[in-house]
Amino acid sequence: MNDWITLINKVKAISQIGKAYTKDPFDLERYDALSRLSNEMYAKLSDAPPDLVENFFIPDRGYATAKVDLRAGIVRENSILLVKERRDGKWSLPGGWSDVGESPVEGVTREVREETGYTVGVRQLVSIRDQSLGGYSPRYPVHVYKLFFLCEILDGEARDNVEISEIAFFPFDSLPELSTGTTLHRDILDIREYRCNPGKQPVCD
Repeated sequence: MNDWITLINKVKAISQIGKAYTKDPFDLERYDALSRLSNEMYAKLSDAPPDLVENFFIPDRGYATAKVDLRAGIVRENSILLVKERRDGKWSLPGGWSDVGESPVEGVTREVREETGYTVGVRQLVSIRDQSLGGYSPRYPVHVYKLFFLCEILDGEARDNVEISEIAFFPFDSLPELSTGTTLHRDILDIREYRCNPGKQPVCD
């Protein structure tokens, strides 16, 4: 199935890039048709209606590029901070999409503050992962790079919000069920290793 998603993503990207650069109205129609076909193919794979699939895509125009997901590893003694996602009832490292106009450090600190109530400082980049590799599931219908940072709490107190129902520290050897579209067990182990070996080079897919 992952191979089909990769192919559909390529068709979607060709459509998006074509619509961004062509001046020919007939070519625009063809690229629109490609976009509709890619939505229909996603719908076939997911058993969802095409209009629901279309709404699932992150709005994007221009040259198609990978999106950036930012995640924070916040460690206290031998435990890591996780948040429980309301959308699936599973746990993940706090974080989310990078916004235009902010640096990765600004983005991950903002996401942590919004999701947990904590103000954090970023100590180092731990890894850069490709969401299409390594077992993340379900995959997003766009190409995503994931940046994981080792962070420390500076201030604030835990509070839930519209996206997060619980916030808690878990021992590394007793993790809850993870939301594997955003966070894998491997990602958490990478953070623990980097905390113990701060001079280690970041992992990059």
